[in-house]
Amino acid sequence: MDKNQREARRRQEDQALNRGLMWVGGAIVLEFLLLLVNRYYITFKISEVGTAELIWNGLKLLRIAGVVLGVAALVWAGFRFRKGGKNGLCVVLALVCGALATCAHIILVFQKPGVQMLFLMVPAWAGLALVYYLYQREFFLGAAASGMSVLGLWFVRYGGRVGLETVLTLVGILLVAAATLWLKKNNGVIHRTNGEEVRFLSKKASYPMILVSCLVGLVALLAAMILGANIAYYLMFAMVAWLFALLVYYTVKLM
Repeated sequence: MDKNQREARRRQEDQALNRGLMWVGGAIVLEFLLLLVNRYYITFKISEVGTAELIWNGLKLLRIAGVVLGVAALVWAGFRFRKGGKNGLCVVLALVCGALATCAHIILVFQKPGVQMLFLMVPAWAGLALVYYLYQREFFLGAAASGMSVLGLWFVRYGGRVGLETVLTLVGILLVAAATLWLKKNNGVIHRTNGEEVRFLSKKASYPMILVSCLVGLVALLAAMILGANIAYYLMFAMVAWLFALLVYYTVKLM
């Protein structure tokens, strides 16, 4: 690798790190907003009923607006990608809207336990963004599937065996598995309509590892949906251990 190649690679790594840190900064802002919601909506005083009601109405509006705007931005991003245009801003907007809608829904449905869980889930989202930019993309897919399984197990624990939220996380894991199989079929490449190829996974990507992560997450989630909340509690720790094992595996792989 010559000097120019090293410099280009260094710039790419710096850009990836800066993008990851931007998501970390966004997570910090969201954590601060959660603190405000916890104080003035979850643990409000009698004199603050008006403020709590205002936040409640705002969360309901945010849940609807976030879904609508997020879907629209995602569709627009897909359209621009297929045509060969830049779609980074659209994807970021879709993810931000989706995250805000998800947080609003969890707070409205699960109240105090939901806010407590979000205090942990938001940093996990930031960590997943760092994984996307700094680690192998295959680790990102495996971690995303496993993370959705943990979230689904939490929903089983606090929201019932077959709630809407649990089903959505189950569908999310299946989508990751389907995307992995599609990428494997195309050797990790996504084709634009103009014929340009965009490589998402490396040629040496370990597809079986991603699929195993999806399978482990599905089995854990289905077991909890059948056996109930008590088993879901213990399976959450098992899935966190699986995530840690993935982190160790891919860290060693980078060396």
